[in-house]
Amino acid sequence: MKLSQIKQNPNNPRVIRDEKFQKLVNSIKEFPKMMQLRPMVINADSVVLGGNMRLKALKELGYKEIPDEWVKRADELTEEEQRRFIIADNVGFGEHDWEMLANEWNVEELADWGLDIPDFGLNEENQDNTDKEVEAHAKLQDKFIVPPFSILDTRQGYWQERKKYWGELIGDNGESRDDIKSKVNATVTNWDNKPYKGGVIREKSISILDPVLAEISNLWFGLEKCNTFDCFAGDSVFGYVSSYLGNKFTGIELRQEQADLNNQRIKGFPSKYICDDGQNVLNHIEENSQDLLFSCPPYFDLEVYSDLPNDASNQKEYKDFLKVLDNAFTKALKCLKDNRFAVITVGDIRNNKGFYYRFVDDVKDIFKRNNVNLYNELILIQAIGNGALRANNYMNNRKVVKLHEQVLVFFKGDPKQIKPIYPKIEMPNGEEI
Repeated sequence: MKLSQIKQNPNNPRVIRDEKFQKLVNSIKEFPKMMQLRPMVINADSVVLGGNMRLKALKELGYKEIPDEWVKRADELTEEEQRRFIIADNVGFGEHDWEMLANEWNVEELADWGLDIPDFGLNEENQDNTDKEVEAHAKLQDKFIVPPFSILDTRQGYWQERKKYWGELIGDNGESRDDIKSKVNATVTNWDNKPYKGGVIREKSISILDPVLAEISNLWFGLEKCNTFDCFAGDSVFGYVSSYLGNKFTGIELRQEQADLNNQRIKGFPSKYICDDGQNVLNHIEENSQDLLFSCPPYFDLEVYSDLPNDASNQKEYKDFLKVLDNAFTKALKCLKDNRFAVITVGDIRNNKGFYYRFVDDVKDIFKRNNVNLYNELILIQAIGNGALRANNYMNNRKVVKLHEQVLVFFKGDPKQIKPIYPKIEMPNGEEI
């Protein structure tokens, strides 16, 4: 097709100037296949509806004729539809995940291809430092799975890809928990990066532990081929991940059907789930025998797991709920060896008047009373999911939607012993998983 036959749209509302236009010219010159994959759109009169700047760039490059597949006709559009197309074709509905781009793409190439890289308040003077920070971030991710900062962002691409991998491996979709009563206004989700609440994936409105959180807890705060345990085991995720990484896991789970299903999933590993009350942990695990305590205990009555009288989630009063947790964690800490870590995932919850209970602080107090001190506090950032919908209703009462949980890391013993006992962290077997 002769380029002279195609007419620039005089009413085109979008222009590209100077440096940006030159980048478009260079892009077509270096990657002409893009024109075939994303052709210009013209109407019956050969007036451009989409691709005015590409037409201008082709003329700049000296093209006289172009392949027919570089142009697509839209003869069927009405006048009103043509007007709408001109605008809609130039609307950017999405937004870039800048951290993922920084981790997985060459920033200089992105800029050369025409992507506007925000400076995030930086100037040219410290741009070199920023590039170094991006490179350092990528190296941290390679070594520690996710960067070991106090903010854990589950929304990032590297986190979601890893979570999906683990999900397919484990296959726990909460099928044994269909009868659990949940107060959570959650969206039905799966392992494929759908909305979920905090450190847990929401499956049929029921919580399932995030496997990436389980993985980094084992890698960062456990030892190679060590003994791990949980007195409020719940689903099979932590037990599976810990066992897969070479550890021997013991979980105490109150519900028989859950314990049975968990044991099926970890079959072949030297691990086990025991059906009993977490307050009886000392009946099954010897004192000073374990290397890592991990737990995501019930959030009071946010989800009621059973009608058993000793179920922490089935207590009528918050003080009785705390008493169950206190008994279980106090005994569990006796099972933990000296100079070892405990990782507890919690999030504050509201009472029936809308005030927070201070649940996170109460858990800290339980450990403090047992002379086990808080060593790290990580904030687990959650995907918004249906939070935007809930925000409208919440703000009627001036409540903001909570999109984070706390991962509390305690240490039992002398922190001076951490460096001699815990070796430098390396990925398991030098592989991703």
